[in-house]
Amino acid sequence: MLAHFLSRTRGIRSRIGCISFYRTLAGAPGIGSDIPGHTLDSILKTDLLQESSAEEISRVWTEYHKKKDGFVCGVIPSMHYAEIEAKSKICPRFVYAIPKDSGFEMMYSEFHQHRVSFTSLEAFKALQNSAPPLLELFHYVDFQQSKDIVLMRGVYKAPLTSAEAVFLANQLQMYYRIDPERYKLVHTFNHNPAFFDFNELLQNLDAPDKKVPSHRVPTSTSE
Repeated sequence: MLAHFLSRTRGIRSRIGCISFYRTLAGAPGIGSDIPGHTLDSILKTDLLQESSAEEISRVWTEYHKKKDGFVCGVIPSMHYAEIEAKSKICPRFVYAIPKDSGFEMMYSEFHQHRVSFTSLEAFKALQNSAPPLLELFHYVDFQQSKDIVLMRGVYKAPLTSAEAVFLANQLQMYYRIDPERYKLVHTFNHNPAFFDFNELLQNLDAPDKKVPSHRVPTSTSE
């Protein structure tokens, strides 16, 4: 049962069986907000940027979000995002551990096309797909073909901090693109959950990232 799976995350054991947890997700609409008409044009005047270079657009995007509370942003090379998107279609769900002074907090995430929603595992336990997202990463592909970049915007809210939002955005890169060994964990979680090993996930918290994302997400000005 889901409650049994979640209770085991407090005292982690190797090879946690999460088949029942995964089955609760099958065919579910998923967490996250539906935002009709949510486009890049609603944020920036993209028609004014058509003649700009990728570097100029990246600078405008970053500077714009420095003035916004509750946001983080990033610029992802087109090929990098294509890899993430392809893997997300195969493995749309995963869990992450956020380091805390007293240990760690588990977060659950789902991809929905070009959006990734994160909520606490405890909230998902109580509310399932009605759990409110604490962080949503929106990927705008308007310039993917013409400028070879994808613009990312993260919207977060308390109790998540800007540093934790940045951490999750960068961890997504580590698990879905940069580190093949970590992606094996993602694949196991989605397709063979009985053999998913939380110990291995937590061990990654103790080791510094071996490879740094080339587009590491800048922190916002808000905490």
